[in-house]
Amino acid sequence: MGSGSARGTVFCAFVVISRTLFVASDISALYNKEYKYDMRGVILAEKDFREKRLEDFDDVFADIINGLLFNGEQRVDENDLESGMQRSAYKVEGKFEEQERDVKKYWKSGRIRLAVFGLENQTDEDPDYIFRDFGYDGAEYRDQVRRRNEIRRINTKLKKENPDAEILSLPDFYPVVTIVLYFGDKRWKGSLNLKDHLKIPPGLDEYISDYRANLFEVAFLSNEQVGRFKSDFRFVAEYFVAIRMQREGKEPVFTVTVDHLKHVEEFSELMNAITNSDRFSGLPRLVNERKGESMYTILFDEAEARGEIRSAIKIYREEMNLMPSEIINKIIVRFNLKKEEAEKYVEETLGLELV
Repeated sequence: MGSGSARGTVFCAFVVISRTLFVASDISALYNKEYKYDMRGVILAEKDFREKRLEDFDDVFADIINGLLFNGEQRVDENDLESGMQRSAYKVEGKFEEQERDVKKYWKSGRIRLAVFGLENQTDEDPDYIFRDFGYDGAEYRDQVRRRNEIRRINTKLKKENPDAEILSLPDFYPVVTIVLYFGDKRWKGSLNLKDHLKIPPGLDEYISDYRANLFEVAFLSNEQVGRFKSDFRFVAEYFVAIRMQREGKEPVFTVTVDHLKHVEEFSELMNAITNSDRFSGLPRLVNERKGESMYTILFDEAEARGEIRSAIKIYREEMNLMPSEIINKIIVRFNLKKEEAEKYVEETLGLELV
């Protein structure tokens, strides 16, 4: 066998084995996540999945990076992004533990990786978050060391089989950048620096490396910062900024209307997950019906409409003693609802499960 064939065989075997392991890991992750529940019995994996779908689109992800890290300059092109595995494992006291990013993408130039970006969502302040963030980045650097060591092993085997064989070049180390999107309605109070969370013995401070989380408070972005977004994330930012401004007695600023929304379903799922509500569920239908209107105006009207529907259901049930099927027929006619929508309102308002 020639040197080229030997090298090709070894390299192909490495690629096949690696891809098999990655696929097996992904499948295992899906089955493991299936049984994670929160206090209400709601599957957490589904909520996590809904949170990530919009941000996982390359156009949205690139826009978030460009808007927040490069002040709106279009440095990262969506076509130069490649999705990476969100899960990584580490060993603690002889046992393997897993950690999972929300969204992770490689920024590439051709086949060369320039950087890896991680994106995390936070709806509430977590005093221990800095350690989790640090762990994500550490896992990425460990993976780069692992990849280089794997290539060294391949090169050693190639040289052993044929001293004249052309060896594979080692990839350069590239930076890991994690950004945190905080959707809370209050300022993040805790320190974003690792050393501020440590109780450091006297004399050790100068020998301990610090680490700072890149956290962005979405509701407190300036109008100028919001204006840097070009994708559907602009709707996300405008909405949370508008809620905050209204709470402060200020007039919200809207620069885009719902007919400019590209990923309607995924936007609705993200917003429902972040706000822990269903107020965005009717948005896919409303986008076509109310073109030219702002997101905030539509959602305010929808909230009022939902309140009116639920009040009517309670009156039909408690004061008129109507059966659920009769209530459904009533609200279909009165509020121009589809049967499925009417049934959902009745189930949620009366706490029933219709068969």
